[in-house]
Amino acid sequence: MKFDMGRAWSDAMAMLSNNSRLIVILAGVFLFLPSLVLGVFAPSTELEAAAAGSQEQMQAAMAAFASANWPIILFYALVSTVGTLAVLALLGREQKPTVGEAIKIGAIALVPYLAASLLMGAGIGLVGGLVVGIGAAISPAVAAILGFLVLVGIVFVIFRLVLVGPVMAIEGTLNPIEALKRSWTLVKGNTRYVAAFMILLIIALLVLTLVVGMVFGVIGALAPSGTVSTWVNAIFEGLIGAVGSTVFLAVYAAMHRQLAGESPESLSQTFD
Repeated sequence: MKFDMGRAWSDAMAMLSNNSRLIVILAGVFLFLPSLVLGVFAPSTELEAAAAGSQEQMQAAMAAFASANWPIILFYALVSTVGTLAVLALLGREQKPTVGEAIKIGAIALVPYLAASLLMGAGIGLVGGLVVGIGAAISPAVAAILGFLVLVGIVFVIFRLVLVGPVMAIEGTLNPIEALKRSWTLVKGNTRYVAAFMILLIIALLVLTLVVGMVFGVIGALAPSGTVSTWVNAIFEGLIGAVGSTVFLAVYAAMHRQLAGESPESLSQTFD
């Protein structure tokens, strides 16, 4: 089956429209609020200042930021991941769960999803590091070429495994290895179309972020420095993050529905 980008977008918007009230609740509690807490209690102003310095300064600033704020970062990561899986379950399951049931699904899938992410990251890091290390042992030029090829390979793998979350939350496949294999199989043959679709969405989100960011930038400039400015920035980042994440999750659910197939009953329910 050839992946249809137009159909995926239409299905995603239909999913959001049909579940708008419940999605607002889940996205508000599990995506916006954790981001707001992170932005208020662990603002990244020091990291932004360090970005203008050397790589060593940036690494030192990141290490210091993580060391000082790891409880808040951990809270944000766990809660937002549960919310992500809950939204996917609510959007993609044929038998629509309640908000409570969706949250339960997200909580149950949390550890398997994190395990799958760690396996993917470890595999990419191990293979990529080995290939680049071999190239470095030969010559800098070979290392540069192999580094570029590794980067291309990483992007390829990421797009092939983009449906791990939907596989776990929608299909209920909680075995991390099986979920990775399932995503790989679903996207097989459509990687370039999925990649093009996702890249277009990322570009659109970046443009939206820039436009909305200019509005909030004016508000932030007019607001007094300190607490008010921190809250303005945190609200902006939380809203953009929640809206962008929700749209992407709807797209993931629609992509999964299209590539995995669905029953005629489910198709009719989607557009009722």
